[in-house]
Amino acid sequence: MITAPEDVDRVKAVLEARGMRPEVAEVTMVPQSTVHVTGKEAEQLLRLMDALSEHDDVQRVFSNFDIAAEEMRRLAG
Repeated sequence: MITAPEDVDRVKAVLEARGMRPEVAEVTMVPQSTVHVTGKEAEQLLRLMDALSEHDDVQRVFSNFDIAAEEMRRLAG
């Protein structure tokens, strides 16, 4: 379920009052558009994302790139 950031706590409370336990209830960035990447660009972007997420001063990393599942499996292998 996606809701406005200012409604997250209210929606979570309503769901819990009805006996439902959300797995995640947080405000996050969702891209309006995505950019499809493959090959060397995909590999470079994943390395960049890893480096950023490992940095001590970085709390969260967001992106708008789209890598096909087959490509992700190939790069992870």
